[in-house]
Amino acid sequence: MDRRAALRWLERTLLAGGLVLTTLWFKNDSDARAFRYTETRKLEAARMDLELTGMPGPGASGKAWCPDRLESGVFGRIEIPRLGISALIAEGTEPAQLSRSVGHIVSSVFPGQPGNCALAGHRDSFLSGLGGVRQNDVIRIETLQDTYTYAVEWGTVVEPNRVDVLEATESPSLTLVTCYPFRAVGTAPERFVVRARLIEPMAGAMR
Repeated sequence: MDRRAALRWLERTLLAGGLVLTTLWFKNDSDARAFRYTETRKLEAARMDLELTGMPGPGASGKAWCPDRLESGVFGRIEIPRLGISALIAEGTEPAQLSRSVGHIVSSVFPGQPGNCALAGHRDSFLSGLGGVRQNDVIRIETLQDTYTYAVEWGTVVEPNRVDVLEATESPSLTLVTCYPFRAVGTAPERFVVRARLIEPMAGAMR
């Protein structure tokens, strides 16, 4: 094979590979959008039913408190109004969950509970605007049971082995974790962490 033929073969191979990757990206993006649309409607309908009937929603149990969940594992939605962030929250941080939602780190408490509720999300999707966070920014988490409002205390860059940011806190807190830098190509070497405190509802309304 001469040089010109080899270059044509390489060009065609790269083009075919690019088309395959583009097709996969569009499929995954379409699946994620469809999931968010469907599960958001289900979440809103379930919350309305619970408000009207006062009956426990899907997934309720008599065990240690955890939020009612949809069949998909979705149990709430996070919003940071100033940053334009809005995403579903599902239990777990496996790739399947994080491709469709922000994930609740299972070793942490749930929203509104005493301690540290920790959520993780991708830097290039649901939490892509988190780098612009400021002190006292409002973070709102809606579950079937209640809406919890947090105020940002700080945001910082840490090494990936800084698991202490997930440890329990004395007061009800929220910790958001994503990869850093936000515009890194490939695997990001650090983590961006945001800590917020619960401001509403206060202790008397918590479960």
